[in-house]
Amino acid sequence: MSREKGLAADQVLDTLGELVAALAAFAAKVPAQSFMVNQSMRPTEETIEAYENTVYRFRDRAGSTFRVLNRFFIDSLEAFEAGRVYDAVPPLLLAVEQLVELHKEEKVKYTDQQQNRIREFHLRLEKILPEKNKPEVDLPTPESY
Repeated sequence: MSREKGLAADQVLDTLGELVAALAAFAAKVPAQSFMVNQSMRPTEETIEAYENTVYRFRDRAGSTFRVLNRFFIDSLEAFEAGRVYDAVPPLLLAVEQLVELHKEEKVKYTDQQQNRIREFHLRLEKILPEKNKPEVDLPTPESY
């Protein structure tokens, strides 16, 4: 584990967990049709402020080991503020991938429990995204017309 001043791995995972939970809660409120058209439903000002506070609190305390996550969190925040749920998910998925990469590079060592939390975040984020193999528009096959 890094000896520098900054956040511990648990604190980083807590931050990511807050963002994933906020995004999942908002995604559950957005009608499925709004994902397919270019309309968006914005989260409440309080929800945006909480998401923003989480991102900026992290940014102020990240330290150099986890600083790379800042841009992913800010990209997610910008999409979240605009109500673009699907655009807010990929940056958080990239943050999860970066956490895994930090472990592979041995810059951070996660416990088994922390690794399970990272896997859980990845699964929760994947569930927010529409099925990749399911078409957005349900058209009949060309043979039927």
